[in-house]
Amino acid sequence: MARKKASDWKRYRVDVVRHEIADAIPLRIESPAKAVELFTQDAKRLMTESLWVLTLDGRNGLLGIEQIYSGTATGTSVRVGELFRYAVASGGCGIILAHNHPSGDPQASDEDKRLTTEVIKASRLLDIEILDHLVIGNGAYTSIRSENPLMWASGESAVEAFTQ
Repeated sequence: MARKKASDWKRYRVDVVRHEIADAIPLRIESPAKAVELFTQDAKRLMTESLWVLTLDGRNGLLGIEQIYSGTATGTSVRVGELFRYAVASGGCGIILAHNHPSGDPQASDEDKRLTTEVIKASRLLDIEILDHLVIGNGAYTSIRSENPLMWASGESAVEAFTQ
């Protein structure tokens, strides 16, 4: 088999373009309950566990919502770097993770808490605030930040009032 020369390889350029699509003031997400409102209807219908990322500007204005993963009826596998992709590309200042439990139990699992800890560590390197990780089930939710504030204790929060 002949070895390829450098000139044989295709070259690509990747462009990230941000287009403003509306002049309206963005929806402000000022509490976990406000964030959960965006998911309650869809989360009831989902039979598999799905993870979304809400990207926010510096005043908690919603820049975008992305469904990052859709897993099985009992879980999903997450690559932490992918959770920050849109926030970095859009100049986001913070993110909220939200996922459903198809079982209907809104309590955070040990795996949910472990993931949250890993995401908080990564966020400090990127200077993107993790405002919360919400677990949704049967129309109810758990705020991991409200129930485990010490996970965030080693860093100053840009939005202290978020969980109040």
